Amino acid sequence: MKKICLIVLSMLVVATAMSQSRYSVVQLNKKDVPAVVSEIPFIESTVREAIDKNFEKLGYKGRRVKDFYVYSGVMLKELDNNPHDIYVMVDRKSRSEKEVSIVTLLIGKGFDTFANDTADATLINNTKAYINSLREVAAAYDLELQITAQEEVIKKNAKKIDDLVEDSVSLQKKMKKLTDDISHNSLDLTNQKVENERQKQILETLKNKRRISY
Repeated sequence: MKKICLIVLSMLVVATAMSQSRYSVVQLNKKDVPAVVSEIPFIESTVREAIDKNFEKLGYKGRRVKDFYVYSGVMLKELDNNPHDIYVMVDRKSRSEKEVSIVTLLIGKGFDTFANDTADATLINNTKAYINSLREVAAAYDLELQITAQEEVIKKNAKKIDDLVEDSVSLQKKMKKLTDDISHNSLDLTNQKVENERQKQILETLKNKRRISY
């Protein structure tokens, strides 16, 4: 029992650690810049698309800058009341952990300056909370992808059913035609046998009329 409790506790610790964002420093244009980093338990493409579509809903379109997508002049109440250039980078955690993505956020303040934990402690803390909330965004988007995929499976299955019904109708028509052909063939065979017997009788009648043998 004690061992099971320890395993469960370890799993909770790992899950909690993954859900927490952290302050870090990353490279941008060969310069060290402050960033907020978090792990999100979904594949890279799902997380990337989820974040991008979330910004699109807010009216912001990203542009590629090096390894980042930049959304300019973003107003997010989750951060503060000021517009910011938000830099987003999403990477696969590792080859062995393909289902986990590393999300890196930079908060641009203009003129190549970025929010840091010394001068902008509140903004950085808000950014940590915001990046953690992206887990829900990714989860919701992943669910929509699953629903769409399942709808496509059902659509394909429905098409197969329609095709099989169509084939069934066609086969039934062919079977009816084949049954009719067999019936006609049987009747023709019977008639032909009757006609053959009639012709044989004619032949016998003709033979019986012979007067002279040749």
